[in-house]
Amino acid sequence: MKWIPLSCGWFAALGLLICLPARAEDWPAYRHDNYRSGVTGESLDVKHLEKSWVYTSPVPPQPAWEGPAKWDAYANIKGLKSMRDYDSVFYTIVVGGMLYFGSTADDAVHALDARTGEEKWTYITDGAVRIAPAWWDGRLYFSSDDGHAYCLDAETGALLWKYAPVPPGDLTPSNGKMIPLWPCRSGVLVEEGIAYFTAALLPWKESYLCAVDAKTGKIEGPGSFKVSREHGTMEGALLATAEKIYVPQGRRPPLVFHRKTGAFEGTLGSGGGVFAFITPDQHFFHGPGNKTGWIEDTHAQTRDAFARFDDAQCMVIHGNTAYVAKNEILFAMDREKRTIHWQVPCPDPRALILAGDTLFAGGNGHASGFDSRNGERLWHTPVSGTADGITAANGGLFISTTDGAIHAFRTAN
Repeated sequence: MKWIPLSCGWFAALGLLICLPARAEDWPAYRHDNYRSGVTGESLDVKHLEKSWVYTSPVPPQPAWEGPAKWDAYANIKGLKSMRDYDSVFYTIVVGGMLYFGSTADDAVHALDARTGEEKWTYITDGAVRIAPAWWDGRLYFSSDDGHAYCLDAETGALLWKYAPVPPGDLTPSNGKMIPLWPCRSGVLVEEGIAYFTAALLPWKESYLCAVDAKTGKIEGPGSFKVSREHGTMEGALLATAEKIYVPQGRRPPLVFHRKTGAFEGTLGSGGGVFAFITPDQHFFHGPGNKTGWIEDTHAQTRDAFARFDDAQCMVIHGNTAYVAKNEILFAMDREKRTIHWQVPCPDPRALILAGDTLFAGGNGHASGFDSRNGERLWHTPVSGTADGITAANGGLFISTTDGAIHAFRTAN
């Protein structure tokens, strides 16, 4: 999956005075694609969005980690930010009119009709499913705290294969449940017919990165491997480029592996955090960094440091513009000139995506839509809980909140 944004301006550059009509684009992976860009060509009539349905779990999400430490006693720093908040809500993907999400509440993957919210099927595992599934070639891929990666038929939920890089062995208590010492907390990333995932928990134990044939679930054929690393935690959604696999580590900098061989190629950046994305021009953004928190901009190939966005909570990049949410504000910045295009209030920003020309931002008890060209707020709605996950696809907007709800919005007829 490669993000190639098409717009009226792109065609104009070719001297063609045409525009692509709005279309119902899919959202097949966490944050839309394997770059985790949070950017989609889906264009919604934002001024006429109305609530269509709400899914509410009987039990709220059960995150693997409670949140940041109260304070860093050694450095005497308070106000720390969470660096392992990859499962605060039920993050969703939407493909072909179906919505899929993994649950830490009932250890399952659910498939809903994206238009009505009707549940089509549920697949139960033996552990929490913390990262959103990935859709590829009619199949659904995800991983579980039970130590397995799974592949299901996306239409029926039938199991096609599952794979554990380490036998379950001894179990340890975690969030009131018993799990193996090698849970899979990276989700599954599928690229060019290979499914990638990790198994890790304790930094004094080996961690594993696996690449298996996406159709068979076996380590066979070119590009398949299972490699191990000491002193790593490997948790949070993986990222991929043509040559690299990037593995978040929570409180430590992300690990870099060669995508075809699994060879370890070092770390990237100076801080940790599991919020990460890559731009088409190979800039790697991740955070929040250590201590008080920041999002860091590092070149994915050369590993040169370019910028640091102090106190930034979330951001997206489109072309030469960076959209950044921090400290109750949302602003647009020219990446080259470092000048601010516009700046508007944005209370408690927790999630941010770009759909067409609209920025959708989530916060505590609310979500909003902003015109990406000038920052004008076009839409606002209350939601239950904190809106940490946003998906725009198939003509709908889907907002996941910390109380276990998924709010669906569509244009009023």
